[in-house]
Amino acid sequence: MTDPAPRILAAIDIGSNSIKLTVARRDENGMEEFHWASETVRLGEGIEATKNLGEARMAAARETLGRFAAEARELGAERTLAVATEALRVAANGRSFLERIVGETGIEAEIVDGDREADLTFAGLATTIDLAGAMVVADIGGASTEVIVARDGKVEAARSLPIGSGRFTDRFVQRDPPHRDELARCRAAAREAVDGEPAITPLPVGTGVRLTLVGGTGEYLGKLVDGEQGITAANVDRVLDRLTRIPATELAEELAVAEARARVLPAGVAIAAAVADLVQPDAIGVARSGIRTGLLLEAFGLAPGGGREGDDGVR
Repeated sequence: MTDPAPRILAAIDIGSNSIKLTVARRDENGMEEFHWASETVRLGEGIEATKNLGEARMAAARETLGRFAAEARELGAERTLAVATEALRVAANGRSFLERIVGETGIEAEIVDGDREADLTFAGLATTIDLAGAMVVADIGGASTEVIVARDGKVEAARSLPIGSGRFTDRFVQRDPPHRDELARCRAAAREAVDGEPAITPLPVGTGVRLTLVGGTGEYLGKLVDGEQGITAANVDRVLDRLTRIPATELAEELAVAEARARVLPAGVAIAAAVADLVQPDAIGVARSGIRTGLLLEAFGLAPGGGREGDDGVR
C-alpha cells in the first residue's frame, strides 16, 4: 500500500538577502497557500570579496531556518522543501552549510542552478498574473537577477546573471543614503550585464511588451511610487532620485522592513531601472516571488505544462 499524497507542504527560498517561507495545502481546487513568513538575513553579504558565507550570516540563517522548519511542522506540513540560490551557488562553503542545515532541521534542501530557478519562478507566476503576450520578467535577488523572456506562457529564453541588490550594494554603494553617482554605477553595470548576455538578447522592446518585476524590489518600488498611474520608467527614475535622500533607517520605517533590507533596496531599484531602459515598456508590473509557489506546485504534482519552448513543462 502506497503512502497517501501529502496534504500540507512547506517551501523555503534561501535567498541572498532574505529567507522566505510559504505553507500550502492541497484541496479540491488545487493548492491553497495559507501562511507566509520572511526574514532578512543577508546571507550573501560580503561574498563578492570573500567567496564564502560569513559566520555571523550563517548563524542568523541557521536560526531562521530552524524556526521556519518548526513553524511549518506546527502548521501540519508533512515535508519542508527548500531551494538555495546564488549565494550558495558561488560560496566555497555553500554546500557544507546546506548539508548542516539539512542535518539539523530535516529540511529537504537543494542548491538550484539559474535555469531551474527561472523555471520555478515562472511556474509560480502563472498562478498570479496573466502570461499572455510578450513579456520580460526580472526577478531581482540579493546576489543574482533572473531575466526571463516569455510569450503566451512559454519561456523563450532565461538567464541568471550575477547582479543583485546586495551584491551591487557591496560593490558600488558606500554611503547611506547612496550618492546618485553610486546608483548610476549600479544601473550602468546592470544594463551592461543584461545587454551583454546573448542568451536573452535582444530583449523584446516597446509597445505591447510587459515588464514584470518579481520579489521584494518590485513590491517596495510599487509602494514608493506616487500617484495611481502605476509604475512607469519615469516613476522609477523619480524613486531612484528620492532614494539618494533617504537614509536606510527612515526607509525601513516607511516600508516596515528591516534596516538591512532597506539598505540594499536602492541598488535593486537601479537594476530594475536598467532593465526598463532596455525593454522600454509602456508600464511595469510587479508580482510576488513565484519560486516557492513553483516548488509547491511541483511537489503536489500540479506544475503547469507551460515551461520552455521545446519542453514538456517545468523540469
